[in-house]
Amino acid sequence: MFAVGLFAIAGCDTEKLAADSTAALFGRAAPGVEQHWDYDLVGKSFPASIIQLEGLLRVVPDNEVIGLSLVGAYVGYGTGWIEDRVEVADIEDDWKEAEYLRRRALVMYTRAWDLSRHFLRLRDRGFDDALKGGVDSLEAWLDVVFVEKQDAAILLWAGASLGARINMGMEDMDTVADLPLAKVILSHSVELDPDFMFMIGKMTMGVLAASEFPPDMDRAKLILDEVLEKTERRNLMVQMNMARHYAVNIGDHKLFKELLQEVIDAGDVLPEARLSNAIARRRAERYLGQIEYFFSDLSE
Repeated sequence: MFAVGLFAIAGCDTEKLAADSTAALFGRAAPGVEQHWDYDLVGKSFPASIIQLEGLLRVVPDNEVIGLSLVGAYVGYGTGWIEDRVEVADIEDDWKEAEYLRRRALVMYTRAWDLSRHFLRLRDRGFDDALKGGVDSLEAWLDVVFVEKQDAAILLWAGASLGARINMGMEDMDTVADLPLAKVILSHSVELDPDFMFMIGKMTMGVLAASEFPPDMDRAKLILDEVLEKTERRNLMVQMNMARHYAVNIGDHKLFKELLQEVIDAGDVLPEARLSNAIARRRAERYLGQIEYFFSDLSE
């Protein structure tokens, strides 16, 4: 019996060791996905990756590399593929399909936010109290706990997951009320490392400024122009989002077309973000083809 017990313990340790080793492998392999060129192929592989990561997390529930990889997978698949289908359904007036897809995305983002909270809690037990205390309390906690450049990653994914959850749950006022918290988390990530993931955090701040109520279009333009300059216009998600959220909101269809055409005409300008640029190009082509959907004066 004693020998059997030792074998069982050894087996558990072996499983944990294997899961931890796999986590390190996922971390090293991630750039390969980001540099892939085939939108459809990556989209089809995401569900299997998510299930695999969920399985690994059951073995090592506190492994941050696996946890953040899973958060990134949920947010990436949701925004890059599920929301892409939502946009198509909206344009085609297929309200039933659009609502189904929104609910599906909301489940994914809620799971991502729950995971983010788990790993923030592991960093410091004061997280829950800081979150309950509101914006000022959370900001003070972040200033104390997260001071290193490498901390930008966990905060970016936390802010992104909460922001995506809010965007898909706009009908629930309790969910919408969390927007200031998402902005604080995201802002702190940007303060620690504004260049992380080709300034995606700073870009998101510009999109939020253009989309919040009431919108601050001057601030949105300042932020987005800064990101365009510092990324040398190679992160095509910036032009695509500036067209969709800034140009549309100010009614400038000329700027809208210029930005989207720039995305379409750009070559492989940022191999390190080839996949996200492919997503940007896909949406730019659709937006240009449906310009009357965004500008009512052009359809008159």
